[in-house]
Amino acid sequence: MHLAVLLIPILISVTNLTITEPVDGETYDGDWLSVRAIVENENEQPDSVHYSLNGQPVVLIPRLNTDWYTYMANDLHTGYSDSPSPTDNTLLWTAPVTGEFHEFPTPVIVDGIVYYPSNYGTDSLYALNAATGELIWKYWVGYSDDAVTVKDGYLYIASDSLWCLDALTGEMIWATDEADGGGSTPFVVDGRMFAGRCDYSSEISHVYCFDAETGAEIWANMLSGTQMSCMTVWNGMVFVPTCYWENETPLYALDANTGSIIWENTDAYEGYWDSSPVVVDGDIYISGLDGKTRAIDAITGITVWEAEISPEFYSITATPAYHDGRLYFADQIDTYHCLDASSGSTIWSVPGVQHGSSGIADGIVFFGETVNPDGARVIALDCETGAEIWSYQTGGTDIYSSPAITDGVVYIAGMDWNLYAFGTGLKYTYLDDLFAQVGSNELIVTSFDEGTAVAADTINFTVTQTGINLEPSSRLALCASPNPFFSAASISFELSEPGWTSVTVYDLSGRIVRTLENSELVSGQHSIVWDGKKENGEVVSAGLYLCRIQSGGIFETTGLCLLR
Repeated sequence: MHLAVLLIPILISVTNLTITEPVDGETYDGDWLSVRAIVENENEQPDSVHYSLNGQPVVLIPRLNTDWYTYMANDLHTGYSDSPSPTDNTLLWTAPVTGEFHEFPTPVIVDGIVYYPSNYGTDSLYALNAATGELIWKYWVGYSDDAVTVKDGYLYIASDSLWCLDALTGEMIWATDEADGGGSTPFVVDGRMFAGRCDYSSEISHVYCFDAETGAEIWANMLSGTQMSCMTVWNGMVFVPTCYWENETPLYALDANTGSIIWENTDAYEGYWDSSPVVVDGDIYISGLDGKTRAIDAITGITVWEAEISPEFYSITATPAYHDGRLYFADQIDTYHCLDASSGSTIWSVPGVQHGSSGIADGIVFFGETVNPDGARVIALDCETGAEIWSYQTGGTDIYSSPAITDGVVYIAGMDWNLYAFGTGLKYTYLDDLFAQVGSNELIVTSFDEGTAVAADTINFTVTQTGINLEPSSRLALCASPNPFFSAASISFELSEPGWTSVTVYDLSGRIVRTLENSELVSGQHSIVWDGKKENGEVVSAGLYLCRIQSGGIFETTGLCLLR
């Protein structure tokens, strides 16, 4: 490990606070709202942020964690962040920590530190200050082709072997040569770390499960096919994409506890190269070497839909980024695509060439351009229309890295020896529930440092009625009552025919909160009560949750609003 300072950046920092929700002057038809404020505080978190509604006592607002802690932001690889995002190409800083060939890893940002493993540049893992780009520590780990994962104070990286480091200091905790960089980004769920190793010559992959704290092996499995993209875990299953050359190749679902195969899907001829599984509401989204993007049922492994994006093989390597029912990615030929995630139909398409993947925040999708002899650009597009918002031309002809967006800054690696950070400084998000009165409301949000108010914003809005209306679904008549609820909600649905039925409650990040039903049910009307608790009996916090039913190949979802 080495301590040093790489550069002295030029920062543009201010102390400012803006209320983004509710909207000033807006009228709302329900009294259950959210209060969201963005605070710029000279790249330092304020000591506290409070709101006062209509002159009532102040309420502390918690900070929203927008850390991008692994490849594609999170365990489900959606590529989405709740962070604000830069609306122009203002450069916050650059750091000379990359190379000029195949810089594929995505920057990872946790607790104000950017972690980047240089691919062909220096073979070192760098920890940089997220606001300034200054070097905190570096560690030589050898060749690394993928992002790191940072969880619970530990950093996991697959390079010439598998390493676990202290995320704050860079000191090694443990290492093993069982897994390596061929197994892509390691990921950690429930105290277990999953990683892989590939034998490219024999087209065999090894998948491992380790104890995340000690590195002790829990299980291992050998699979046919070469694993060249990242694995994803969901609902007790590990999804492993593989590829064969000139052959059918599986996407595997493994039991996360044992490593045994649950199902295989071989619909993608020659399989998956760099595109990884994205899991949302029980569906897997992934693009294959055959030029097609697919939605696959995560429980059964059956393909739900497929869309032919390009007639040419090897044309798609990007993992599709997901937000609000849409998929975003470009092929390697000439087109950037926005697809409807429910059907695979094209919503819009614009010119664009991409090898890495995209990142989404604040209504903007970001990606790095490839094959531009004038200098590859970092590009920001409007999520709704595909219109270009801004771009920045780098000194290399390609960008293979995927962007990461945290606290109002976009980070991406160029192939011109530079890691780029775009923005005007760190912007912290504060978010909480807000219960307003019918009629006119005045909201004041204030940030404090050392007991002194340093920034504030005031807005006015109107509420016309109490309660919120959540529309029931149509085919299964999924409905919750009361909604909002304080202690328990009755979830009702109707089955036209008997069949295996699951009813599951998720949080807004896609994590399972409680499985309410998973059995064979008769036809007719059914009702299940959720008492606002997790599987282990722990009471969940107030907020919005999603209830999802699956029966007879039909999936439906409704919202649940829990008050405390």
